[in-house]
Formats: sequence, C-alpha cells, structure tokens
Amino acid sequence: MTTASPAPFPNGGLRQLSAKEQLQRLKALSCSVPQDNKPKCSGQVFAGIFFDGTGNNMQVDYYDQPAEKRKHSNVVKLFQTHRDNPSDGYIRIYVPGVGTPFPEIGDGGGALGSANSFRGEDRIIWGLLQLINAPHRFVTKNPLIPNAQADTIVGNVASSFTPPSLRRLVLRTWQEKLAAALEGKKPRVEQINVSVFGFSRGAAEARVFVNWLFEVCEQKNGGWTLAGIPLRVMFLGIWDTVASVGLPSLLDGLPWEGHQSWADQALQIHPAVEQCLHFVAGHEVRACFPLDSACVKSKYPANVREVLYPGAHSDVGGGYAPGALGVSHQQNDFLAIIPGVRMYHEARKAGVPLEPFARLDRYLQQSLTPSDSVVRSFNAYLADAKVGNSSVDDMHRRHMSLYFSHRFKQRHKFFSRNPYNAAAPNDQRFLKTTQNSFIERLAHLSQGDPMDPDFDAKRAAALHKAMLKAAGLSRTTADKYLHEVAERVDPASVTPAMEEFFDRYIHDSMAGFISQKMNEYALNGIGITKFREVYKGNDE
Repeated sequence: MTTASPAPFPNGGLRQLSAKEQLQRLKALSCSVPQDNKPKCSGQVFAGIFFDGTGNNMQVDYYDQPAEKRKHSNVVKLFQTHRDNPSDGYIRIYVPGVGTPFPEIGDGGGALGSANSFRGEDRIIWGLLQLINAPHRFVTKNPLIPNAQADTIVGNVASSFTPPSLRRLVLRTWQEKLAAALEGKKPRVEQINVSVFGFSRGAAEARVFVNWLFEVCEQKNGGWTLAGIPLRVMFLGIWDTVASVGLPSLLDGLPWEGHQSWADQALQIHPAVEQCLHFVAGHEVRACFPLDSACVKSKYPANVREVLYPGAHSDVGGGYAPGALGVSHQQNDFLAIIPGVRMYHEARKAGVPLEPFARLDRYLQQSLTPSDSVVRSFNAYLADAKVGNSSVDDMHRRHMSLYFSHRFKQRHKFFSRNPYNAAAPNDQRFLKTTQNSFIERLAHLSQGDPMDPDFDAKRAAALHKAMLKAAGLSRTTADKYLHEVAERVDPASVTPAMEEFFDRYIHDSMAGFISQKMNEYALNGIGITKFREVYKGNDE
C-alpha cells in the first residue's frame, strides 16, 4: 500500500476486525444514536483525547484572540466538535501543545518545549490519567484523580530518570483503584471507546499515548480491558507527525535523530488501533521538523492510511494567523481547513461522536468550510501537479520539486510579487532571507550566477558532481542535498495554477521559523535547499 494523494481517497485503512471487535463496534455505534432521557443501568464511555501541536494552545490561539485573528489548529477545531456530556458518557480531553502554558501540570511553556519537546511525556501521562478518570466521571460525575493529585503523579512519573516500569506500575495501580471505586455502582460501564487526535509533536504524543495505553491494558477474550472494562481504540487521527524529542538532526555529522526519551521506539502505530488516518505535509523541509511516517519499512500496516497533502507543516495541521508570511489573509482562506474537515468527516464515519455538521454553531461551521477560491486553487494544483500515489518520500520530492522550480522561475520577480508584497515588513525580511539563501546555495554549484537568465540548475548540478569526482573529493551532506534539489529544478513544469496556489496559500515555514529565532541556514548552511527527512515506524 502506498502513500496517497488527497484525491482520489484510497480504500482501506480500517483493518479486518475480529468477531469480538465487530460486536464492540456495533455496540458503540448503537450507543451514539440519541436515546431518551430515562436513567440507564449501564452505558458506554466515549473518550476523545486531543493533543495539540508545537506552539499551539487553545486558550492563547482561540479564546484570547478576536475572531478575525484566531489561529487555532485543526486539533482545537475537532475538539470543539466532540460531544461533551460526561453524564451521557461523552468526554473530551484537550492537551495544549509543547512550548505553551499547561497550568494543570505546572508548565508555563517556553523555548525548551518548542525546541526539544520538553514536558511532552508529562502531557502523555496526564492524558492517560484523564482516560482513567473518564469512566469514573460517567458513573459518579467526579474524577477519580483530582487535578492536583494528577499533577503530583505526573511530576513523579514523567522524568528522563524514571524507569518505564514505574509508569506501568502507577497506571496499573490506578486501574485497580478505578475498578474498586466502580464496583457495584450504576450505571455499569459496558465499554470504553477511545479516539485520539494529534498534530506535530502532539501527533507523536498521540501515538505514544496509544502504545503506552495498551502496555497497561489486559488482553482478554480477543479484546482489551482497562480496569476490567472492555476498551477499544476506534480511531487515531493525526496530522504531520514530528517527534524531534531531545536534539533533532540539525547539523551534519551529529548522531541525534530527535527520538530520545519518550519517543524512543514508541511511535509505530499499535496493531490494536482499529483505524489510523495520517495526513502529512508535502511542502515541509525544516531539519527540525522531520516526518515520522506511519509506514513501517516500505509497507503500511493494515490499519493505517497515510495521505500526503500539499502544504507546509501548519498548512496541514493549522495554526497560522491570517496574513502570516503574506498568504491566506482571511479565516476561510487557509489550506489547512481542507485536511481539517476531511479528518472530521472520516472520524465521524468511524463512529467518533463528533457533532453532525448541521448542529455545530455557525462559527465552528465556518472554521471547517474552506473558501471557494481555496478549493478551486487546491483542485487546480492537484490536477496540474499530477503527483500520483507512491512512496511518501517520492511524493514529497515531487511536490517540493515543483515548489523549488517556482521559486527559481520567479527569482527575478520574487521581491515585486506576492507573497513578499503582501507580507508584513518583518515577514518580508524572513522571506528575503530564505529566497537569498536558496540562490546562494545554487551559486555553490560554481557554474555561474544563478540569477543569470540562462542558468540551468540541472546542468550545473551534473557538472558540479563531475567536478568533485574528477578532483577525488567526497560529497558533503550539504552537497548531496544541493544536487538533489538542483537536479529537479524545472521552471517549465510550473503552470499558472501552481503559481497561484504557491503564492496565495503555501506558507514558507522556513521563513516563519526565523521569526522564532531559528535560522537553519545560518546554523547548517543548508536551509531551505533540501528535501525532508522521513522516518518510518520505529526507525531512526
């Protein structure tokens, strides 16, 4: 099974369920149909856990902003659509992104979280404790583990110096306490139905959350139980997984891959997940944001669908403010709305209790409705790009090759057209830096001035490779990246529809990174002129 383009959408991704799992699914779906208000002797719990992305925070990005300046992610949008009535068994749990304030665990946010996923493990443990709370809230209307106590547990368990065995012991102990607390009480919990969502580092947290959950569940009679209650993970919906835990591979020659601590050997999609849908970004190249694909080696597990969307990291998961970096000036002009609403529909099809679209409030409906111009441009780009289904690496390179070709084609006009013209002064400085660094890298081919109208990047790359070989010189990593990009620069391949799409809707995430005091080109001499690193399964 290959990575898919957004349209047509591929079949598959819901693995063959066992007879027991099919009965559980039917039972859950019947519970999601509105019932009368008569007291029940038993019922089911639907718990949705939402891990927000790096630097994304619902309070800061949504509630603290006027409507026209909101920049909340797709995680927040889907969280807001999830039913929230613990008395009826519907419970939603939101976890703010690393690098942002999370008062419940005493995290004030900051650069360590954004750069190194600091306190990501705390968020996973907190989410697991809230899942243990979910059936207790359904039965008793109160949590088993109050916030202050959960904070203490997180502080004791989530540490690089704490062995995983302690985490498992603590979670199993609280399962025993949950079972004892619910013994003989009504309504009886028939089943726990779990759905998990995440973006960026939050997607990595979501994947680890599921794996750690199954570590402490008991496998019984063809299914799984938590505190003796049947449990199923019905849906895992994630956008563009980035781990970058600890030190990512930013500089050539360093051994770190960004899979330290809680991300070590913990990202592969668990086979017990009924359905996983992963939307990944085709136009992301930052060294600090390598992709953790859901692919294992060269194959996808039967329960996984991975779809590659055009766009940078937050063009898929959301989180840009209107007009940032000179593109998407209105709330309904974000490219991220498309993979956001697609995830919403796919989750509902899987039985996740998200409110029907007609029952959402008007603002939430609008936030999940892309403008006609976005849809037209998106469809026109896909039609012209003709990036068919292939490996995730190959599809990314095809999309980025078109983007590089566009930047090269417009090199003489870049500073007199959008998005540069439409950007704020500070953003213009950052866009100028990435464009100039791109041209500087091409100049390193030593085959003339890239601004010369007759400069041929493909030919220059071939000649530079031959020159190094003739001189007996080995290619550096920077050389390899440069050759890979230059060999694919083809201005003739860029159509007017592509130009419009790139200029109006694709964010230059490398330029945006500079605004956060991270200039990759200044650090590694490579910058934007590379393809994205892709990790698969638990590979490093």
